Amino acid sequence: MLKMVKILPSRIKWVFIIGSFLTLIYVLLNVMLPLLIKKYIDLILTEDRIAPYHMDFLNGRIDFGFITYNQAFKWLTIIVLLQTISTASLAFLSTLVIVLAAERSSYFYRNTLYKKIQSYSLKNIADLKAESIITRLSNDIAIFWEFLVNGTSVMIKGIFLIIGGLTVAALVDWQMSLSIIAIIPIVIVMGSIISVKTGPLLKKTQKAVDAVTKVVDENISGIRVIKTFNLETKRLNVLKEINNAWYDSQYKSTMIFSTAYPVFQMLLNWLMIGIYSVVGYYATISKINKDIITNINLFIDLLWQVAAGILLMLLFLSSLFRAKVAAARIIEAYDYETDNLYVSKGEIIDSYDIEIKNLSFKYYDASPNFAIANVDITLPYKKSLGIIGPMGSGKSTIVNLLVNNYKYNEGSIKIGNKEVSQVNSKNLHDTVGIVHQESLLYTGTIRSNMLWAKEDASDDEIMQALKDACADEFVSKFEDGLDHPVYQGGKNLSGGQKQRLSIARSLLRKPKILILDDSTSALDNITASKVIDNIKDKYECSTIIISQKISNIKNADEIIVMSTNGFIISRGTHNQLAQSCEFYKQIYETQLEQ
Repeated sequence: MLKMVKILPSRIKWVFIIGSFLTLIYVLLNVMLPLLIKKYIDLILTEDRIAPYHMDFLNGRIDFGFITYNQAFKWLTIIVLLQTISTASLAFLSTLVIVLAAERSSYFYRNTLYKKIQSYSLKNIADLKAESIITRLSNDIAIFWEFLVNGTSVMIKGIFLIIGGLTVAALVDWQMSLSIIAIIPIVIVMGSIISVKTGPLLKKTQKAVDAVTKVVDENISGIRVIKTFNLETKRLNVLKEINNAWYDSQYKSTMIFSTAYPVFQMLLNWLMIGIYSVVGYYATISKINKDIITNINLFIDLLWQVAAGILLMLLFLSSLFRAKVAAARIIEAYDYETDNLYVSKGEIIDSYDIEIKNLSFKYYDASPNFAIANVDITLPYKKSLGIIGPMGSGKSTIVNLLVNNYKYNEGSIKIGNKEVSQVNSKNLHDTVGIVHQESLLYTGTIRSNMLWAKEDASDDEIMQALKDACADEFVSKFEDGLDHPVYQGGKNLSGGQKQRLSIARSLLRKPKILILDDSTSALDNITASKVIDNIKDKYECSTIIISQKISNIKNADEIIVMSTNGFIISRGTHNQLAQSCEFYKQIYETQLEQ
């Protein structure tokens, strides 16, 4: 919690301080109202309105001397009007300032956390889980924003209504004030019990929100598969189970907080009984006079102020416990130790030969086996490399390591005789273009998606890249051409169309090293072959092609064959492997039959 405040810029902290100060003045003026009302009642009950009236507050501690009755009534009316106008203005102004500070804080937290997330490696994201990151960035920051808006003002109002009410009560009549003070320890105990009971439940609730976010995301993104296999009922049951877990923890914590209100009402009734008991005691030992009547009214008003303060503190505790859990999750993501893969001031690549030596990598340090082991690859500039192997053999792992998405455990990866982990990240990404099997397109148009690769690209450059990726065939058929809308994830395009647009986007950058990570899987053999030939003939780059189709890699200068345990089991040209590698030969013969 404290760190959330500490990381805020000073200018935002000062806005909070100003808002808190305005709230404090508002509360102090509010505490004065019962004293003014007491004086009003005193004026009304005054029998002799001719004699000079003694205008004082707090048993003479604030003394204005003797004035006429009419002057006292007039000045008291003016003071009450000024007090009500001032409190109303301060209430509005303090809320406005605190909301402004909270909005700026929320903006700062989201931006800061988002920048931190940008530095996460793929492994970091897998460890924290994508759904949890989304929840922290949205829901948890929203909870903390609510705490900043309500908690700040509620805490100040609650504390000073209690302190102010008790102070005024003690100054007026310390014996009657004891009836109020006696309840405070009970409230403290009640708050402690609520804290102990709700803390674990609130943590459980936030984890349940992560789970709900994950399932909903899976259901939406996988809706086609769900409908294809008639899994609607099954997926609904999964959501119900997780949603019930969230409901149970949320219900229990809400019930605990809700129980506090009737307990508070009971305490309030005890306070009333205490005050009337003291008044009853006075009545038995002496005649009730005007001072006792005005004091009774004053203490009832003070009682309600103290009661309001206690209620506000209970609301503050509720907000605090939720914010504490949210803040811990935000700080965990903010302080998360990343792999520090982004290199801002690294070496610049000036030649493009690729050399991989004794490369070994495991996704988790505790894992007994490597995902890839003892991998050696040499790829001269402008040459092509094909990679084939069964699922889970480490093909995509190699290319992810090549673009420095993960830290490798052993060995080295060099481009132009420079270790990729020491190369300037922007330069590395400008040098290496990678197209994944799952094509990621953004909401917008075909043009806007292409401009992700090169912001200042002309329409002619875009059309040439589309032509080389065989994407102009369908783009030219759209009435709006490059301005044809692309829905989220490219839902209005076929798999082959999305892959060709993704390839065209990478070609627009004219990378020196191009990686096609099974990114022609949705294309027919003729189109895939044409795309690969266009790349070979028109672009000065090295090409790494990962594919399950031998037709896509058969013309590569070298082909490596991976095994399920991450080793290279064979390498050579297509003709050599068709003769010497049994696994490659089986795949080739099977695909020939098809």
